[in-house]
Amino acid sequence: MMIHQPLLTVIVPCYNVEKYIDKCVLSVVSQTYSNLEILLINDGSSDETEIICNSWQEKDHRIKVIHKQNEGSSYARKTGVENATAEYVTFVDADDWIDKNMYANMMNALLSTHSDIVQCGVCDAFEDGKIQHRSSEYQDGSFEIIDRINGVLLIIEGKTWLSYMWNKIFKKHLFDYIEFPKGRGLHEDLSIIHILFHHASQTVYLRDEYYFYLHRSGSITNSAHILKSKIKNLYDSCAAHYERYCFVQQYPEYHSMLKPIREKATMLGIFSLWDMIDYPQYFPDDAYDKQSERLKQFSLFVRDSGIYYYLNLDLWILKKIQRCYKIFYRIFFRKFFHKCINISYKRLIMLHAK
Repeated sequence: MMIHQPLLTVIVPCYNVEKYIDKCVLSVVSQTYSNLEILLINDGSSDETEIICNSWQEKDHRIKVIHKQNEGSSYARKTGVENATAEYVTFVDADDWIDKNMYANMMNALLSTHSDIVQCGVCDAFEDGKIQHRSSEYQDGSFEIIDRINGVLLIIEGKTWLSYMWNKIFKKHLFDYIEFPKGRGLHEDLSIIHILFHHASQTVYLRDEYYFYLHRSGSITNSAHILKSKIKNLYDSCAAHYERYCFVQQYPEYHSMLKPIREKATMLGIFSLWDMIDYPQYFPDDAYDKQSERLKQFSLFVRDSGIYYYLNLDLWILKKIQRCYKIFYRIFFRKFFHKCINISYKRLIMLHAK
């Protein structure tokens, strides 16, 4: 056990989480690593979240509640970082919870290796009480040190390392290099996590699964609201992947990931462009023109079978005869392509865009 415990700031964005916030905060205050500054960022909640947060502030002197207008989880995290007084910062989503030894073991790995970022494994939790582990590897508290370049490549690849903010501890100075995207409730991690790793000298990785990610069943029943939310989710993911593509293009040391990130950005961009044609009421007036110009920068897919055949045809028409694109989409793609590759596949791509 560590004798010296540097202060660690834990940032918890809170928005309408009255059903979950108690379990989350309890798991934080119960940490065996006790030198914590806990910032509960109430992001304009309209339920009992504010009251619950205030009650926790009265119970534990380490907790501070910050109330702000609703601007999304990205700006809630930004507010947390700006108010953090510790040299180290971490995040927890208010509907999740953490193992009691998470911060002790992660800080031990971070400090003993003189790294700038540490991350741990994640397991999936469900409202029926089921816990599903993501890794079958034996977890014994061991860790692996990764250099800067390989750390960024692993994050961008997105297989063993994922772009979550909440299973990691960062040195606070890394946030001097990033700008939190405003208005993104989802996928804001994708816009900034690779930049944080890019400025870290090295990172350390623990396979142990200390973070419990809750899959909420959701209570929204309004179909129009669900549709708008899914469209916004895809639009945010598309923007984040384009930003990540521009980053990879800028740095030669990451060019091994240029092709796959370009393909993902192109695919998501085309899907989002379709939404802009079908549901223009959900987008800014200039969104379609900006998205079209962005897509025209991309080359055709190397693969030319299955879905890629249709995407290449779509992209070729956009690049060559843009003025006819909307007509072509409405007459051909909407009628035929959506029957071949149904809309659930499109949404599947969206949901796995992280």
